[in-house]
Amino acid sequence: MAGGSIASGFLGLTPGHQVLTPMHGSAFATADVVVVGAGSAGCLAAERLSRDSDRQVLLLDAGAAVLPGWEQTRLDRLPISPGAPRTVRLPELRGRDVVRGRGLGGSSTINGGYFLRGHRDDYDSWPYPQARIDAVLDELDGGDAGGGAMSVSAFDDAELGSVASAFDAYWRRRGPASDGGAWPIVGLNRVRSNRADGGRFTAANAFLAEPRPNLRVVGGAAVTEIVVRGGRASGVQTARGRVDAGTVVLAAGTLGSAALVLPLIGGELTVFEHAERLVRFRPRREITAPALLQTVLHTENRLEIRCYGNDFAAFIDGVPAAGIPIGVADMGTGVVGTLRWDGTLRVDLGEPDAASYARIDAGVEIVEAMLAAPDFADLVAPGSVTVDPTFGLSSHAWGALATAPRIDGLTVVDGSVLASPLRSGPHLSVMAGAALIVEQL
Repeated sequence: MAGGSIASGFLGLTPGHQVLTPMHGSAFATADVVVVGAGSAGCLAAERLSRDSDRQVLLLDAGAAVLPGWEQTRLDRLPISPGAPRTVRLPELRGRDVVRGRGLGGSSTINGGYFLRGHRDDYDSWPYPQARIDAVLDELDGGDAGGGAMSVSAFDDAELGSVASAFDAYWRRRGPASDGGAWPIVGLNRVRSNRADGGRFTAANAFLAEPRPNLRVVGGAAVTEIVVRGGRASGVQTARGRVDAGTVVLAAGTLGSAALVLPLIGGELTVFEHAERLVRFRPRREITAPALLQTVLHTENRLEIRCYGNDFAAFIDGVPAAGIPIGVADMGTGVVGTLRWDGTLRVDLGEPDAASYARIDAGVEIVEAMLAAPDFADLVAPGSVTVDPTFGLSSHAWGALATAPRIDGLTVVDGSVLASPLRSGPHLSVMAGAALIVEQL
């Protein structure tokens, strides 16, 4: 567990907020609440907070304040190549650069469109009644029926690409299988995706498409520091000037929020990731892949075996071909890394421990046996199966601020306050956590 319960990680939970003078047309004046980061958590938080028409909310992002169009969010592309306009690359000390979304919608505009819940017991440490957690999840993903605020649906049989079809058939004969219900199971899970018209349905599409007079969205406003007066967060300094606010809501992502909090608290922070090893093969025929990830296997020992639809080169411009990957990810306690501040953020996302190595190695053997089965005979070129010599990571960094000291007037709503691991990717769970946190403001 990422240091204590999730309750200890929700910063600035004092009810209410100090109301300052409303904005008067100037781009930077005062607001009741300033939300830093217009990614998945930030878009949701700004929309929820601005439901109170008497509350003035200002949402800031370093990227452009433009809603993404369908052509930018197609599920058969990952727009994360170097220089892509909606991305920012954060260097990591072991050479594993971290790519995050930039601008309205944040990483929901560039990721794989995977929108699974955690398993039920993944939420046991959350300081909310299970019924309330369920209700928020249902609002976002529509429950078993799908839909919800994020336009969620599971990939059906007719939509599966070539590799996903073989993977699905293989595991469906060997154990339990879900056809896309709201809660994942130990067994085969059809991926649920936030999508519409062949593209990702982003957090910006869901929460910022309808303007409100008390919600102002400003792009090109990178936040450089949190302003603290008398021990209380009173606003933020941006590249375009200072914003004064009664409450500061941080939604800059695990690494972005840590970079703003570390200069205030000093020292270093512990951060967590999910390690992944890739087993690759060369296809012996042309394949189809309408999305990166359509079906996954969850095991008793907390592995997620990910059936990627094609070589990453088919989804990302400028990436060399290396073979179609099947990922073996350890979704347990997580790889332990550190974040430090010395004028810039120093990110070390760590390496798996011996127990994690062993779990992943066992998963690799399962995948190798699968690829040798008749289901894959017409897909896998003979002698082409290889295992990557090094471990990768899942872009799931979480928990860095879960046990950080409280700062009055500051509330953090992104993945940095998740205090326990999830057996699925964190996108939906981070948004649900953000919704629950801002209810208390």
